[in-house]
Amino acid sequence: MIDREQGATMPGEGPDGPAGGAGRHAPDERSAGRWWRLDLSVGQRLALGFGAAGVLIALMGAISHLEVTRVANLRHRLGTLIAPRAAAAARLEHGVLHMAIAARNCVLFPDVRRREAYDEAERSVRGELQTLVQLSTLSDEATGLVARLPAEVDRYAAAARALIAAAQAKALVEELEPEMASAREELLRNVHAYAEVQQRRLEEQRASIAGAMATMDRNNLWTGALLVLVLALTGYATTRSVRQPALALVASARRLGAGDFGHAIELARGLGPGQARRDELAELAQAFGKMALELRAREERLRGQNEELQGQKEELQAQQEELQAQQEELQVQNEELHAQGEELRHSEESLREADRNKNEFLAVLSHELRNPLAPIQNSLHILERAAPGSAQARRAQAVVARQVRHLTRLVEDLLDVTRISNGKVRLQRAHVELARIVRQVAEDNAALFAERGVELRVEVAAEPSVDGDPARLAQIVGNLLQNAAKFTPSGGRVLLALDAAGAKARLRVRDTGAGLTPETLGRLFQPFMQADVTLARTDGGLGLGLALVKGLVELHGGTVRAQSEGPGKGAEFVIELPRSDGATATAPAAPPPPRLRRRVLVIEDNVDAAESLRDALALEGHEVEIAFLGADGIERARAWGPDVVLCDIGLPDVAGHEVARAFRGDPVLRQTFLVALTGYALPEDQKRAREAGFDEHLAKPPSMRRLAELLAAAGARQAMG
Repeated sequence: MIDREQGATMPGEGPDGPAGGAGRHAPDERSAGRWWRLDLSVGQRLALGFGAAGVLIALMGAISHLEVTRVANLRHRLGTLIAPRAAAAARLEHGVLHMAIAARNCVLFPDVRRREAYDEAERSVRGELQTLVQLSTLSDEATGLVARLPAEVDRYAAAARALIAAAQAKALVEELEPEMASAREELLRNVHAYAEVQQRRLEEQRASIAGAMATMDRNNLWTGALLVLVLALTGYATTRSVRQPALALVASARRLGAGDFGHAIELARGLGPGQARRDELAELAQAFGKMALELRAREERLRGQNEELQGQKEELQAQQEELQAQQEELQVQNEELHAQGEELRHSEESLREADRNKNEFLAVLSHELRNPLAPIQNSLHILERAAPGSAQARRAQAVVARQVRHLTRLVEDLLDVTRISNGKVRLQRAHVELARIVRQVAEDNAALFAERGVELRVEVAAEPSVDGDPARLAQIVGNLLQNAAKFTPSGGRVLLALDAAGAKARLRVRDTGAGLTPETLGRLFQPFMQADVTLARTDGGLGLGLALVKGLVELHGGTVRAQSEGPGKGAEFVIELPRSDGATATAPAAPPPPRLRRRVLVIEDNVDAAESLRDALALEGHEVEIAFLGADGIERARAWGPDVVLCDIGLPDVAGHEVARAFRGDPVLRQTFLVALTGYALPEDQKRAREAGFDEHLAKPPSMRRLAELLAAAGARQAMG
């Protein structure tokens, strides 16, 4: 740069010598004065320029700080108000859906564990609702939506509890389901509306943040451009003010080298006290030295800043690694959520399968209940027309007795499955010779096998004893034999074998019948499972026999398994029970009760049931009266004074429990022997009957032998009283 300037000044010097140098210097001075228009030193000009730049930097920092503060406030509002509300709305919606699933589970399977699951789901929904209410403090359209949510949650919870209560009471739930569905839809609709409001606010807040960021970027751009312009003007003016005297000093130095002192004198005169800005050139060397020192200090500061930046870089890298770990954790959580979704899908499929099984069971139950009604109706028709005691009348009576036993067995199987699933079966254990039971059950079912043309072979290789309930053990063996007879065609064979396998007594039933598929084997012992689902249903059954076998075997501490080589290759059932070496005396059979004449009052709203029971008891020599309402029964008892009262529980005017309490509260009727005769036969039903004041509890239809025993017991108690 200086060489190019030198080339420009040397021709101007000419032969005029110092005069030429002085003449060139004067226009430069005037040009500099015209440019700057102020008599300022280089330092003052630099101070003015950099001061203006500093003001601009401070202004830019203040504006940036305000914009950053605004963005931070917007982000704070987004993170602390809007996003938590949207998340709370999503959790509330998920809780409502979970509450609906829990309510449906309680309806399908009304037990304590599922009711507790529903209560927990309802508490969770109310907790999420409370959180949503606490977050929604502003007065706007979202607050109005939130204000309606508690009432809607209460309505939905009330509808769900009513539906669950109806299911637990075994009442019809179809009329309650629309109310629950309507409450759920209204609740979800408001939750969705609230979520949409929060989502709209979320988008508006994000748009505000983006606008603020764009405004901050524009302000920074304009401020930076203005800063560059000020610095450029300052640099240009400073260069112009320094370049002219610098050129003069160069020219003077050259002339001094050539021995021309006049120019240096004139130049020194021109750089007198009146031109203070040019005196700074004398300090140029010192300025360079100071500048070198400053540059070295800056280099050290930059080195320290570089090390600090390196530390910050490492810290950012650590934060990045932490974010990566969090991302991996989120991935794991996403996989867990996916697994939970799969589990929910499997649960839904299980519910659908249970619903299909229920529908199939209802169809089978309808079929099985109608089947005995046709022969009973035909037999009654015959009894109305045939001569008493004729062969036709005896056959008709036998048909009615057989079909009634069949209906009784269906009902008992249903009750046994319910008792086993609820843990209500109590075994009457005794020391039992299993071989005797096997032979007895085989003999009892011999006629069935002979009728079907199936060979039954019994092999007893050992005489093991077990600690069990003789009646339930006989029920196990009988169910297996009847199942084998059902699925073995005429000409087939069934083997009933008993042996000992170490500390176990092993019972095997093998047939040459239809066989089982692997899919059927996996579900064979489930309630209502039918291996033969043809429309004919010639052999009948509800699919409860094998479920009862499994439940009763497990109650005895044993195991049961089924195996088959495939369709058409037969099947084998193997039961293993723990052997017992102890001896427990078996109670002798009770003698038949004495036949004594009793005054019996029957309170029953079913006319046929009441009149048929009256006729049956009258044939036994008892004096019987009937009342079809609970209040009439109480009045009739006060007027007639019966020895025994047989009372139904489900009466149309007052419940049987209230009738019993009225008897116990009446001094005249307090000692009457009360028997609850009802279709409610679960253990808790028996407990409620005794708490109400009944002496005994009989399930419909009662056996006449049991009724005779109770009438005899009533007479014995009254004789003692």
